[in-house]
Amino acid sequence: MAYTIVKSDGTVLTTIADGTINTTSTSLGLPGRNYAGYGQSLDTNFVHMLENFADTAPPANPLAGQLWYNTNNTTLYVCPTDGESNAAAWLALTATSSGGNTSFGAVTVTGNLSANNIVATNNSNANAATFNYLTVITSANVGNANLSGTTNVANLTTTVITTGGNATAGNINGTYTVTGGLTGNSMILANGNMYITPGASAPYKGLLCDNLMYSNGANVFGGGTAYSNSNVALFLPTYAGNVGNAATAASTAFLGTVLSTGANSVAGTITGNWALSSGSRLTATYADLAERFEADTEYDAGTVVQLGGPAEITAVKYELSEDVFGVISNTAAYLMNGMAGDDKTHPPVAVSGRVQVKVSGKVRKGQRLVSAGHGKARAALEGEANAFNTIGRSLTDKYTEEEGFVEAIVMIR
Repeated sequence: MAYTIVKSDGTVLTTIADGTINTTSTSLGLPGRNYAGYGQSLDTNFVHMLENFADTAPPANPLAGQLWYNTNNTTLYVCPTDGESNAAAWLALTATSSGGNTSFGAVTVTGNLSANNIVATNNSNANAATFNYLTVITSANVGNANLSGTTNVANLTTTVITTGGNATAGNINGTYTVTGGLTGNSMILANGNMYITPGASAPYKGLLCDNLMYSNGANVFGGGTAYSNSNVALFLPTYAGNVGNAATAASTAFLGTVLSTGANSVAGTITGNWALSSGSRLTATYADLAERFEADTEYDAGTVVQLGGPAEITAVKYELSEDVFGVISNTAAYLMNGMAGDDKTHPPVAVSGRVQVKVSGKVRKGQRLVSAGHGKARAALEGEANAFNTIGRSLTDKYTEEEGFVEAIVMIR
């Protein structure tokens, strides 16, 4: 009587005739009724099953769910479908010795997971885990994890990152962006300070803040104004105390030797009422006192001017004019009314001190200068100079008749 072999799902696998053995339906030898060598076949089947068909290639005629121990990589595999002969299609189940590989489709761990090496190619989700080496290629959601050794996580979602104690140092390398809520804080330092160390290649480092900076909940610079290149001054703190070193903290003197805007062509502003202490002085490169006045046209340095015209000043018109007011200067040691305009619209007029004067004709050092008309001066002839038309006295000689310049002491009355 033939044997009918039925699989676990109720389907018929094969029918074995009496006195025969079936070796084509499965990886085992299935003896029929009255097969003479059935004992040897059964023993062979038991051995193959015990060793999980250990070989370098999958067993022949496998069934879905059948195990195969791959001796090439010491890994146990599961057959995915009946008759699958392609080793790459078999599912790796577990390593059977140290150094073997483990691969699972989806695994849920309800307790603690401890491992020396875990590679997650898609997503790692854990409530509690300890990893000495963890690589997550896509993302990770870890509720409570201790990551040590080398840990590479592409995208990590967690509420706490700690070295284990506030006295244990840690390192974060790379460029990171910290994003807070619309009205919340991005980063809060509960204890200690933020210290930025200089590097060999970049000795000057600091905090770059494109918006507002807060300390203890208050805006450091006040006003609630967003930072821009045009309002840098608003974001610089105002210090109302003494400027000096620690040894002279009670001193009211500025102890630095240089106060600069960065270049002599860059304007600066000093606000407040200031006074020089006894014995102190201000010195300047140049030596004339000037004030800005509105001009009726653009005048070059050295032009002799008078009050009048459609604006405040105009070039002196006549010889020996008693309306002379001053000389246009571009070397003012002290400039008054400095914010009135620029050199084109409100040129500085030297009313006292040493200045270059535009002159015509020869001039001897020490001669008094009077108006020559048309914005120029000349040397006064004998009996011409008086207290009202004298511009000043020449400090240099001029030996030619054509128009030129002399340096003079201007004394306008």
